Amino acid sequence: MGIGYVFGCLLSILLWRLDRQGLFNSFNIKLRKKIKNIYLLQTLYFSAVIVIYIGLAFMENSSIMKSTELYNALVAFIVIDISNTERKNLDHTERKRFYDTMSTISRSLICGFIAPLFYIIMIGNGAAIIFALIYNLSFDENLNIIGRVLSIACIIPALIGEMFLYSIYVFKNKSLRIKFKGDYINNLWKTPLLNVDILAAYIESVNFYFHYNGNNMHYLKSYGEYNNKIDDACVKDYLSISYSICFILFIATLLVKLV
Repeated sequence: MGIGYVFGCLLSILLWRLDRQGLFNSFNIKLRKKIKNIYLLQTLYFSAVIVIYIGLAFMENSSIMKSTELYNALVAFIVIDISNTERKNLDHTERKRFYDTMSTISRSLICGFIAPLFYIIMIGNGAAIIFALIYNLSFDENLNIIGRVLSIACIIPALIGEMFLYSIYVFKNKSLRIKFKGDYINNLWKTPLLNVDILAAYIESVNFYFHYNGNNMHYLKSYGEYNNKIDDACVKDYLSISYSICFILFIATLLVKLV
């Protein structure tokens, strides 16, 4: 058990040019032209997700999947989506884009790797596929309910990522103190990935800016400590940290599946 996940992950890396998000976005745009009501569209998506999950659960408990490892490989290929992160980020050389790269890397670490593996271990392959579907649909900000479901689904995976990042921060900066400015719990519930971004900013000793929008108030809030500027070296360092965490967690997942 587990070798299928290895091949699926390797295949995902080899086919890094496959833009899953682009495929989902293209499909979503075409469907939105036909279904104007955004809530009806989301109801349709959730119905499809339920049907897919039931179908996958039936297949896993029947003889349809003659090769379990082949199924595992297919699942890993579908749900793991971090291999094109480096290209997307390092191609952005303009200074104004560097601040976006932190969030892109964090999102790929949590949603493209940690969360799928977490749901594979805790619930099964079907749950990981459903998470991947919701994750890719969430890039359409108009699908607000799907976006909220994704935030809830990311709470525990984000906490797992934060434990690794905090350990790296303590080791690298010889300090235990992180200033979330009283927003940690609120962020964890509403925008769990923001706490990951804040930890990344502290690791790289840079500022991270977040635009708060709600309750008729719009303001920019700064986190982190400005000692360095966000540049190629900063981005590459955070990428290497992200990939290291992925490697450790992937080995841990295989060990769990082998037991």
